[in-house]
Amino acid sequence: MKRLLIACLLVQLFACTPEVSKDPVLRFFPNTNLFEKGYVNKYYYHYYPDNPDQNAATKVVYSKYTKVDRNRFTQENYDAGYQLAERRLFEVSGDTLKMVEEISINSRDVVDTVKSDIRSNVLVVWDSPTGGLFQEAYKYEDEEYLYSEVQTASKDTIIDESMGREFVVEWTYKKMETDSVLSKGTNRSTYVQGLGYYSSIMRADSYRNEAELVEQMSIAEFERRADHGEHRVAWIDAEKSISDDSDFQLCGHELNIADYYNSTPDGRYIHTKHAMMDTIEASLDQAKLFDQNGRLVFRFVVNCEGIAGRFVAEGYDLDYQPMQFEQETVDHLFGILQKLEKWRPVVIRDEPRDAYFYITFNITDGEITDILP
Repeated sequence: MKRLLIACLLVQLFACTPEVSKDPVLRFFPNTNLFEKGYVNKYYYHYYPDNPDQNAATKVVYSKYTKVDRNRFTQENYDAGYQLAERRLFEVSGDTLKMVEEISINSRDVVDTVKSDIRSNVLVVWDSPTGGLFQEAYKYEDEEYLYSEVQTASKDTIIDESMGREFVVEWTYKKMETDSVLSKGTNRSTYVQGLGYYSSIMRADSYRNEAELVEQMSIAEFERRADHGEHRVAWIDAEKSISDDSDFQLCGHELNIADYYNSTPDGRYIHTKHAMMDTIEASLDQAKLFDQNGRLVFRFVVNCEGIAGRFVAEGYDLDYQPMQFEQETVDHLFGILQKLEKWRPVVIRDEPRDAYFYITFNITDGEITDILP
């Protein structure tokens, strides 16, 4: 019910009404009118290696969902720069969700595309613990590979007082010429009524990937953000910075600022994340979080010398809508971040570069429950 009410709070953007599909699958997606207009979900995809000597990483994916007809819809995935990366066509048949087409976009000019050979298209069977079988073949550097996943479990769940459905699949990657398994693991994904695809935890041999929904918006809002002209998606207006940047300078041109994950290893706090957490916890005054709930995101630039500047703060509530945190909270956490003085800059082709960074504080009932990335 909470998610349904949230959808109706978007009436100014979507002109929605609380009409929920009776279809066993589509009722877990946004309400009927919202889905008819189309919507975009913004996700964080986190990579966590088992090897402690390797770095975790996070990337942003925008998924645009558009109805084709009553039982079919498309999903277009865009990267952090709003470049189209994948296009998928889904079909709902009874309690079964199928993917009937998948195209990967391999260039910014949307010319070099790869269409997967889908051999079995059943992703999940909604009202059954088992039954889903999905297989697709594709080529990479003249080698043929086969990806398979089999549904092994499903159950109802509750996410923030809203009805959800959780699915577990076992997956394998095979090299077809030798019929050898290159990688295998499990994936646990969740759909939530009013939001659609909500989260997943994919486990492989030496790492795990986690996806989380962080914001839901109209297609018009997505297009407004994508139409950023000469500025990058993560562009920070220096005039809106909350930091004293009198001594902060870019090493290169404004338009050449990269992203923290564009180098190997990633740009990050020069010490470990544990050291960063220790610094934050040692300086934290929890009373200044005021029992608030949401995500407080600080975005900033780290120049080629590892110096941070151009900080801006953005708040989102637990329903992924913009919100204002108490100014004292923003000031307090920003003051703590100022103690993290040295960052490892992004290096591209052996050249240190300016890059956009972010730190997200997940806050629940006035407690920091996680810090990303």
